[in-house]
Amino acid sequence: MQVHDALRLPSLACARQVGPGGLEREVVLAHVVDVPETPRWVTPGTFLLSTGLSWPRSAQGLASFGEELAACRPAAVVLAAPHFFPAFPPEVASPLARRGILTLELPYEVPFAQVVQEVHGLILREHADVLRRSERIHRALTRAALSGNLADVAQTLSDGLGRGAVVLGPGGQPLTPALTDLPAADVVMAALARPGNAPRELSGGILVPVVLRGGREGGVWVAPPQAAPQPGRAAPELAPPELALRAAEHAATVAGLLLLAQRDAEVREARLGYTFVDTLLEGRFSGDPTAQERAARLGFDPAGEYAVGLLALADALPLTPEGFASRERAAQGLREVLVSLGAAPLVSVSLNTVWFLLPAALSAERVWARLGWQGRPDAPGALVYSRVRTGAEGVAQGRAETLTLVPHARPGQLRSYAEVLIPRALSGDRDAQADLKRSLLGPLRAARGGEGLLATIRTLSETGFSQVETAARLGIHANTLRYRMERIETLTGRPLSQPDTRALWWLALQLDALVE
Repeated sequence: MQVHDALRLPSLACARQVGPGGLEREVVLAHVVDVPETPRWVTPGTFLLSTGLSWPRSAQGLASFGEELAACRPAAVVLAAPHFFPAFPPEVASPLARRGILTLELPYEVPFAQVVQEVHGLILREHADVLRRSERIHRALTRAALSGNLADVAQTLSDGLGRGAVVLGPGGQPLTPALTDLPAADVVMAALARPGNAPRELSGGILVPVVLRGGREGGVWVAPPQAAPQPGRAAPELAPPELALRAAEHAATVAGLLLLAQRDAEVREARLGYTFVDTLLEGRFSGDPTAQERAARLGFDPAGEYAVGLLALADALPLTPEGFASRERAAQGLREVLVSLGAAPLVSVSLNTVWFLLPAALSAERVWARLGWQGRPDAPGALVYSRVRTGAEGVAQGRAETLTLVPHARPGQLRSYAEVLIPRALSGDRDAQADLKRSLLGPLRAARGGEGLLATIRTLSETGFSQVETAARLGIHANTLRYRMERIETLTGRPLSQPDTRALWWLALQLDALVE
C-alpha cells in the first residue's frame, strides 16, 4: 500500500496537503502518537497521526523536532488541526518536505480510530490480494514448468505481473525472448556476481539469481513498471512490489529446475554422442542398419568427408575436479560452436582431450576463431586436426594422424597435420616420411597408367620442372606431357606450378629412392 492509496480512503477525503511529498512511499502501518519523544515511536513506513499535544511550542524546538521526525522516514505525517496548533507548523513541515515526506492537515473532528481502521483494513486486503495472486501465479508457473520451456515460464510471469520478464544466462544473455529495455550483459553479470543469492535491484527492476548445485546459472529479471501511477490514482494492472518479488523468486526456482533437467538431458545426449564418436575414432563402426540409423540421428554421414579435430587441453593428468570441469566447459563450448556454424556436434572426451569431427565444408580456422582461444596466454588448450578423409574408415585414419600432432600442440595454437608433416619427415620421423610418400605417390601408383605418371614426375623433378627437357627425355609430345601433369595435379590435389609443391615432390621422390 502506498500513500496515494491511503488518500483515497473516506476518512482522509477532507485532508489538506501542506507540503510536497512522495505519494509512492510505502505505508506499513498507521499509528497515533501523542506521547513525549514522538520520534522514538515512529518506524519507517509509518502513517503517523498526531494532535500535536506533545510537540514543542517554540520555533527552534519545532525545527529540531521536524529534523528528528524526518530522520525516522515515516510514510506521511497527519496533524489534526485546528486544535493544539492552528495549522501544520512550517518549522516541522519544511524538513519533512526536504526528505520527500508528505504532510497533511486533517479536521480535528475526524476520529483517528476511523483512519487507523481504514488504513489497516486496506493493508490487510492488499496482503490478501497479494497472496491470492501469488497463488495463481504459482500454479500457472508450475503448469508452465511441465512444458519444459523457459519461454513459457517468462511469459507466464509477465502475464501474471503485468510487467516484462526474461530468463537470463550466466553471461547475461537472454535465454527467452528479449525485452527492449533489457540491461546490458556486463551489467547483469556484475549484479549476479554480488555476494548472496537474495533478490537484487537492477535497472529499476528485480533480478533473482538462479542457483543450481551451489553455482549461479543466470537469473530471472522482472522489468520495472512501464509508468508510475499518477497522484491520487493507482495502477491496478501492475503487481505490487511484494507480489513481483514473490513471483520472481518462484519463477527462478522453476527456471532452475528446468535448466537442471535440460542439463541432465544434455549430459545423456552427450554421453550417447561420446560413445558413437568413440566408435568411429576406434574404427568400430559396423555400418549395419542400426548403426546407420544412429548415425543419421546424430548427424554423421557415413559417406561424407571429415577431418578429425582435437582440443588438447593444458590441464595436467590425472585430472583434478577442476580439470574435469574445465574439460566439460571446453566440450560444451565446442558443441555450441559447431552447432552455431551449422555442423553436427559430434564430440567426445578422453582424459585431457576433446575429440570432434569437422565436416570438409567447415574450416578449422572458423571453429578456432569462434572458440576465441587464439594467441591467448591463458588459453585452455590448442587445436590440432587431420587431413580430410572419407567415411567411417577415414575417421579412424584421421584419428591416427591427429594423435601424431599432440606433442606439437601448444596452448593458444592451431596446428594441422599437413603443416607439420614436412618438418617431421625432415627430422627423421619414419611414419611422417611414409605418410608423405603415400599421400603423393600412392594415388599415382593406384591410377591407370601409373608408371607413366611416376616417370613423368621423376623426370620433372630431375629437370627442375622444365617441360621442354622433360618431354625430350621421355620422348613424348608437349601436349602429352601437359595431359600427364594435369592428371597428377587432379590425383594429388596439388598444383605443380607452386614452388612448395615442387619441393614436396622432390622430398617424396628422394625418400622413395632411399627405400628402393
